[in-house]
Amino acid sequence: MALACAVMGCHHEGAIRIDLSTGTPRFIIEHQGWPRPFWTPRVTEFALASEEDGPIWQLESIDSRGLAAKHIVIEYGRVPAGFAQVYPEGGLRPRTLQTRRNYFVAAGGQRAVYRIVFAMPITGWTPILPNATPKLREPDRMDITTTQPAG
Repeated sequence: MALACAVMGCHHEGAIRIDLSTGTPRFIIEHQGWPRPFWTPRVTEFALASEEDGPIWQLESIDSRGLAAKHIVIEYGRVPAGFAQVYPEGGLRPRTLQTRRNYFVAAGGQRAVYRIVFAMPITGWTPILPNATPKLREPDRMDITTTQPAG
């Protein structure tokens, strides 16, 4: 898809928004700008990959024309209406997204491409420490020295 856009030229580029508030990432494609409302680009495929794992999940539209890029919401691991899963084959669920990895997401069609790079956040507010057992420090002690007069 990206290679096709580079060679043939895409007329419209946009960003995919990501919603992490539900626990499962949701990718939102909403075309902004010209020529909307007169014409909206169409999305024929969606893909997610990482450098470590390569391709992770890929969808293609059932209709060869694609879906209009008007509030397309894709929840990770669930095939939305109008799409079919291409990878992983056999309808297997895509692998779990890991923290500390960058993921590349792209969606597009003949005349548009949408994309985002994101990383899964570390869950909770507890930082991961090199030593899992924290060392407790004793409270500071005051040394009191009594000065006695010489004599």
